[in-house]
Amino acid sequence: MQNLTGSLVLVNPELTSDPVSRQGHVGVIVGADLKSDSIAVGFGTSKLGVYSSDALMVLKDHSKLWEIAMNNHKQMEPDTYKSLLVMSMDLYSGDLKRMANAIEMAKGSPELMEYSLISLEEKLTMDISIADTKRDPTIYNSFYFDR
Repeated sequence: MQNLTGSLVLVNPELTSDPVSRQGHVGVIVGADLKSDSIAVGFGTSKLGVYSSDALMVLKDHSKLWEIAMNNHKQMEPDTYKSLLVMSMDLYSGDLKRMANAIEMAKGSPELMEYSLISLEEKLTMDISIADTKRDPTIYNSFYFDR
């Protein structure tokens, strides 16, 4: 699992209770205690917000955004399709400003949010699942050899 510090996140715009009132704002993770599910997020001010992982949203991987655009282009608006491709390229670049731009694009449209964002909690769960699969050779062996 990757280190979360320095990752860009979007505070869920639908969050009902936020002591620092940053719903819908992009921030940077400055610390995390996954055992207590406490993620500290900075917003360029001296005030930090502390959130649970389900209150924060992250962009899906650049290759997943590309895949979504390619597989769903017939049913999505042309602007959504173009935006997903731009977002994918921004993420692939690894440039922090372009990555922040991708999150800003995502939050600008409910359709883009649906296609491109997942909760940090879901991302962490997927990362753990992938790591467990890579660590446990019996999963691989049973899948391919027990048929």
